[in-house]
Amino acid sequence: MGQRHDLRCSKCGYEIDALLGIGMMYAKSNIFEGEKPMLAELVDDTEITNRALKAVAAGEKISDDYGHEFYACPEDFYLFDKFHFKIGDMEPEYHCPYCDNFLQRVTFAKGSAGKTRLKFVDQSKFWQCPRCGNDEMVEVKFGNWD
Repeated sequence: MGQRHDLRCSKCGYEIDALLGIGMMYAKSNIFEGEKPMLAELVDDTEITNRALKAVAAGEKISDDYGHEFYACPEDFYLFDKFHFKIGDMEPEYHCPYCDNFLQRVTFAKGSAGKTRLKFVDQSKFWQCPRCGNDEMVEVKFGNWD
């Protein structure tokens, strides 16, 4: 089951409403196999989809750790929810639509009371609001989805 997070900057109100995780229809066979794999609509990038499906057809192993995750631009800090997966050594590389850098995954980190921070997965760097530079978000809404 996935989670819905509606996060808002605690200072300026910059906001993202994101669906994270996976839903009931997200079996590997539905996403990566068959006549019309769901990967094309989940990724919404023809090049990434084609590379991934070719790797699956070539017998590369699909990791069990896949689903919607937070991504952010390490330069301008805009947040996105994107579909993450790993097939063999391949992982999707998404471009920031504002500056064309590669987006990087971010995850929840502890903030002050009632607030959360986001940290880049492969770095010690924390996300900052692209509007005001604040690094704490407030969870306005939370829910589950499937």
